[in-house]
Amino acid sequence: MKQKFSVSGMSCTACSSGIERAVRRLEGVTQADVSLMGEVMTVDYDETVLTKEIIFDTVIKLGYGISDYDENVLKERKAQPDVLKKRFFLSLIFLLPLMYFSMGAMVGLPQPSEIFSVSAQMLLALAVIIIDFKFFTSGAKALWSRSPNMDTLVALGSGVSFVYSFVFTLLLYLGKLEEHFHLFYESAAMILCLVTLGKWLEEKSKRKTGEEIEKLIKLMPNTVTVERGGLESKCEFSQIAVGDVLIVKQGEYIPVDGKIIEGRAFIDRAAITGESLPIEAQEGDSVTGADIVKSGYIKVLAEKVGANTTLSQIVKMVKEAGASKAPIQKTADKIAGIFVPAVSLIALVTFFVWLVISHDIALSANYAISVLVISCPCSLGLATPVAVMAATGKGMSLGILYKDAEALQKTKDVNCVLLDKTATLTIGAPNVTDFALLHGDAVFALQVAEGIENRSNHPIAECIKAYARARLGARSAIETESYFYETGKGATASYQGNTYRLGNRRLLTKIEENTTKKYETEYSKQGKTVVFLAENEKLLAVFAIADTLKEESATAVAELKKRNLRVAMLTGDNENVAKAIAAQAGIDEYFAEALPKDKAAAVARVRSVGGNVAMVGDGINDSPALKAADLGVAMGNGTDIAIDSADVVLSRGDISLVATMIDLSKAAVRNIHQNLFWAFFYNCVAIPVAAGVFAFAGITLNPMIAAACMSLSSLFVVSNALRLTRFANKKELKEKESGEMKKILKIEGMMCQHCVAHVTKALSAVAGVIAVDVNLKKKTATVELSETVSEQTLIAAVTDAGYEVKNVS
Repeated sequence: MKQKFSVSGMSCTACSSGIERAVRRLEGVTQADVSLMGEVMTVDYDETVLTKEIIFDTVIKLGYGISDYDENVLKERKAQPDVLKKRFFLSLIFLLPLMYFSMGAMVGLPQPSEIFSVSAQMLLALAVIIIDFKFFTSGAKALWSRSPNMDTLVALGSGVSFVYSFVFTLLLYLGKLEEHFHLFYESAAMILCLVTLGKWLEEKSKRKTGEEIEKLIKLMPNTVTVERGGLESKCEFSQIAVGDVLIVKQGEYIPVDGKIIEGRAFIDRAAITGESLPIEAQEGDSVTGADIVKSGYIKVLAEKVGANTTLSQIVKMVKEAGASKAPIQKTADKIAGIFVPAVSLIALVTFFVWLVISHDIALSANYAISVLVISCPCSLGLATPVAVMAATGKGMSLGILYKDAEALQKTKDVNCVLLDKTATLTIGAPNVTDFALLHGDAVFALQVAEGIENRSNHPIAECIKAYARARLGARSAIETESYFYETGKGATASYQGNTYRLGNRRLLTKIEENTTKKYETEYSKQGKTVVFLAENEKLLAVFAIADTLKEESATAVAELKKRNLRVAMLTGDNENVAKAIAAQAGIDEYFAEALPKDKAAAVARVRSVGGNVAMVGDGINDSPALKAADLGVAMGNGTDIAIDSADVVLSRGDISLVATMIDLSKAAVRNIHQNLFWAFFYNCVAIPVAAGVFAFAGITLNPMIAAACMSLSSLFVVSNALRLTRFANKKELKEKESGEMKKILKIEGMMCQHCVAHVTKALSAVAGVIAVDVNLKKKTATVELSETVSEQTLIAAVTDAGYEVKNVS
């Protein structure tokens, strides 16, 4: 049985490692993993041998809190009380007068009698210890359970300083001191105060690594409007059930996954897909929780609620990825596990060595306490998890979902990317790309074609109907008669005594073969399917149909090549189609007519010659290859099976994110290496300095400075990891650097590449426009301007070209 628990009170990896060791020692436990950043423990145990209560008791005895894990990932995190902040400022109130009594004489400040001064220092230091007594209780429990942690070191350092000073204070009261002895009351208090300050700042920084997730969770409304029995009413978000009809107005967030049953709206999907441009949605379209209605009014039928929504799945995936351990972290965890005992031994050796050398108890204690305080298991333990959490959170905001820390780490090693064709490189649906009129009137030909295809639900029929409707506008299709469909050939119908055929060459047996062969050969070379329209024995028109390349595919492939990655395409289509699409995308290698097992075999072949393969796909037929690859990457608009088989999910199905996915992985691993280097370097240098190894050169530390160094070390690691939250992909950087003015037009009526050409030409002719990028799939035109151009001017240009502008942003 595998079960999750929430664990609180951990401050460093020594804490999480200690809990892991203690729980793993329990009879019946197969595996136990604790995430410091996620504050989650996952235990695989035999419930017939071990009970949950025993696990709770074990963790509580170590000095930590434990509770059942809340599976409601959309539950907003409660604001944590600033206990550390309060403790720091309370400690500071007592520390400042303590510093006056202990060090005021050094700068010439008036001082009371020695007895009064020492008594005041003792009481003030005791007050600080009482305020920060959590260090002592936590450290002692961990030590008693043979799992010492950072709190153990801090408690030892402060406690030894206070006890040492207290002993000499008693001797002073008893008149047994014949000479002045240095006391460490100020060190005992300063250690606690500085470490509390460091932990408070560290906690604030760590919270920022999870901000991307919290932003998503906060999108969910507390109450929603529900229509039941024809009446509108308000209900709690948590009370929404499948089948409820939700009313969503302008400016409101859609709370669940569902389908629009009434209304029309422009919807911003940026929270889920990262797309900044709103899309138009109407009755029958699907919507996702966290989409926002920018304008309009819709009624949504709830299909997925609670933990089943897309938002819940994304948040769960990102939280689990942030809480998982990267392979690189295992070595650091092992070192952190023995760190505290090793440092305690070093401090003990330091004390006796200096006592033998100097015969000075105060000096020996100074060095020993400094060793205890300056050593930092926190920086070592936080080096990996804070970077992982920051990177996975940033990836989510970009539309990249790493399923775990291992996926994040191994993405950087990819040197070969295999791309599926359909719905990955291409749109995934057939479109009319070319229309050639051979005889007669184009309007009449299109009306006949639409009239015939209105009786069919074939995918090719659907795209011919869509093309005809777009070109015909308000003109309606011709009502044909005697419709007959021949499997594998096409359809025949009649109108006003004439027979019309719409299909492939085999349907047109009596028509001159040279003409039909010519078009079929020409378009087949381009990977297109040819559909002929004939009237009796006369060829009227030719439609060329293809699954066209996505707008961003060629650019995405070019970006991958810039990174010296080998890029190849896998497809089940024939040689001509594969060759044409590969050429358009800029891909030199391709595998045509590949079955699912062939795709998996292709992955294995590339791996056998040293390729570290990322397979990118979206369908069920890609699942074997996704599993076989070193890294499986699923398009977010793909099948559930493909997504389950993958290590990384691109939530908006944008292939240009593949390059960003690799860049972010490299940045994250580089950040982890920097953190680990700093953690090892800091401890390797700081501990010898604190132990007085360089005292001969006049380089020494006192416990107060040692405490400050320790706090700054942890803070450095967390702050360095936070730089990942400012990661920007190449496209974002280019846009920021260019400083050019841009406008994005949402355009209705574009159906083919001819439409794209018309809109591009119209907008390019406008004065002040320096570049136009028309996206047929998204129905947008992005216009770059060298000077201010009014929206009305741009709208007029598009309208004059015969299209409608719905929105300008």
